Amino acid sequence: MPTASPPEATLPDPVVRRSRVLLLAVALYLGLGACALASGHALLAVAAVYGLIVALLVPALRRGRCLAWLGLFVIGALLAWLMRIGAGWLLMDLVPVLVNLGLCVLFARTLRQGHEPLIARFIAILEGRERLRDPAVARYARGLTRAWALVLGLQALVLGLIVAFMPHGLLHVLGMGGPRLTATFWLAYLHAGSYGLVAGFMLFEYGWRRWQLRHLEHMGLVKFLLAVVHRWPALLRSLSDPRHVAGP
Repeated sequence: MPTASPPEATLPDPVVRRSRVLLLAVALYLGLGACALASGHALLAVAAVYGLIVALLVPALRRGRCLAWLGLFVIGALLAWLMRIGAGWLLMDLVPVLVNLGLCVLFARTLRQGHEPLIARFIAILEGRERLRDPAVARYARGLTRAWALVLGLQALVLGLIVAFMPHGLLHVLGMGGPRLTATFWLAYLHAGSYGLVAGFMLFEYGWRRWQLRHLEHMGLVKFLLAVVHRWPALLRSLSDPRHVAGP
């Protein structure tokens, strides 16, 4: 007797599937990037970046979007050109800039009139929409969304300047003169310190929130992280629509 097909409700959520592909691509990027740094082969760095780009374009590629396929071809040609002129390592240096810039846009676009701030929708998903009925919480959510956009935007600018003025950075590739950064501190900040700053800001905000909204009960840090893991599909789904209003 043939086995019945599983009901549609049990099939993986498209958002979950896409996020798994992206997580796999990030893991592959980190692995290839580490191998590139250890071996000194720029080709591995190029492969790491291109794999990450492909993962980001997978949804559009599967839908047969011509612009996505064209973009993939153009990016591939650009990567090949950078390899040819010996600037393959520049790609990995640009990744932290693009990550911070993309996250800045993600936060900032939800601050427009008629849109729900990103932090507000996260609060609604993790702690319930009734939490936002407190005016202090609603104000805090909008202010924190604005703060994240500002921090990430400023960091993207700083990282962009680092990439431009490194000894073999963007200005060098473009054949432009000007001063160059010589301290290895800047390279370490580009690839490690910038992510550490984001983690530090998260910890600072957690303590500040508990003091600023001390009239409310707050989840402990471990419970909060477990809630994020449990509700991550809903959190990811909320990112796809800047006007999203989370459910109860």
